[in-house]
Amino acid sequence: MKIKKIKFILGIFAICLINASCEDALSVSPKSEVKYDDLFSNKYGFKDQLTGVYTSLCSEDLYGANLTYGMMDALGQQYVWTQETGKYYSFNRFNYDNINSVSVIENVWSKMYNTIANTNILLKGLEDHKGILLEEEERIYKAEALALRAFLHFDLLRIFGGSYATGANEESIPYVKSISKEVTPFSTVSETINLIIADLQEAASLLINDPIKGEVENTTFLGNREFHLNYYAVRALLARAYLFKNDKSNAYQNAMEIINSGKFPWVARTKVTTPTRETRDGIFVTEGIFMLNNSKIDELTGKYLREGQSEDKSNLLVIKPSVLNDIFETDRYGGFDWRYTYYFETQKENFYGSTKLWQFRTMPTEYKNRQPLLSISEMYLIASECAPAKEEALNYFNTLRQHRGFDSGYDLQIEVTDKVLQNEIAKEYRKEFVGEGQWFFYCKRTDMDIIPNTIVPFAKSYYTLPIPDQENDYGTRN
Repeated sequence: MKIKKIKFILGIFAICLINASCEDALSVSPKSEVKYDDLFSNKYGFKDQLTGVYTSLCSEDLYGANLTYGMMDALGQQYVWTQETGKYYSFNRFNYDNINSVSVIENVWSKMYNTIANTNILLKGLEDHKGILLEEEERIYKAEALALRAFLHFDLLRIFGGSYATGANEESIPYVKSISKEVTPFSTVSETINLIIADLQEAASLLINDPIKGEVENTTFLGNREFHLNYYAVRALLARAYLFKNDKSNAYQNAMEIINSGKFPWVARTKVTTPTRETRDGIFVTEGIFMLNNSKIDELTGKYLREGQSEDKSNLLVIKPSVLNDIFETDRYGGFDWRYTYYFETQKENFYGSTKLWQFRTMPTEYKNRQPLLSISEMYLIASECAPAKEEALNYFNTLRQHRGFDSGYDLQIEVTDKVLQNEIAKEYRKEFVGEGQWFFYCKRTDMDIIPNTIVPFAKSYYTLPIPDQENDYGTRN
């Protein structure tokens, strides 16, 4: 039964990050309490709190697995199982009542709200402890906390809420903006996306002098802007959020600001077509607007994406050759698409595995431990979908494909219908975001009648995952 309210019994006197990597980042036990005033008595407390939030995103429960190549790509029908077991097997069948599915869903829900609570602790600390940080540092910390809160709520909405296109006025999720014992009521889909946009707009205004623009001197911590929700990452999230709301004008404007900045150049062909996978740029690093610095990615991808390292073979995520050929349209284009040619290797029983996130001891340092969450290619796809003129839309679409191995002879021409263009954009989402979880969200946003390659009868109700019936970490939900 869908819950009507949620209790967050969280004191502002406790740091409640719960994954091991966050424990390392903050040097505290998840059950220990740190006095609130002590935590924010110097600038290192603010740094530790923000670092802990970003590190939390790297966990297996969140973007380290579940919300990227794990649960989300299983829902997107990317994989095949040779045995009816494994952590994500039931998501491929849209069986949300299975014991493994229930566990994953509960962990996602609780960990997301736990991380949101820690962004709100940081925001409260910034409000109550003025003068500890420099004024510009304070603006950046506040902006990143607001952006993180919006980012997390947006994915909760896309997972547990309905589609804006089909149910804008339906109840969705609680949008939690403070640390309190008071009940946070559920908001509608429309209310939630508006709250997300409001947080992102405020974050963008605070980041007007973001060091990523190269106009002010970096600090050591805040200078690593690709690992933070920087100004352009906030604009990218606004482009996503406005597109979710079907506000194509604002989605286009935000995407174009990033494209026109020139800050995120396309990957060079020479970085892709290397003779060995160890030296290859698996994630197109120059194109990354926001990436996780995920020290656990080798361990996690070994568990799920590499046959030789996976201890439980039922958890190995592999792609059937026919599905891979369908995704990359090899009957139409052959095998010259870089994403097809260079980023899959044979795994067990002649199935294929994505190597995008694989780690190697000898790989260049600039590729290590990086997990992309926002990239310039998505901005080109948003511009293609939202541009006011077809010629402009085709230019962005064709530019993306030319930087994925297509020559100009395969460019879409002005004669194509709008429907054909939208179908081609959909295909690019499917190709581009293997291992990143965005394909299922695209299908849901556009209200597709069926996700390609489903092996069970499909119903649109599967687009909305059930909110957990019982609270695991915060007390009773009712």
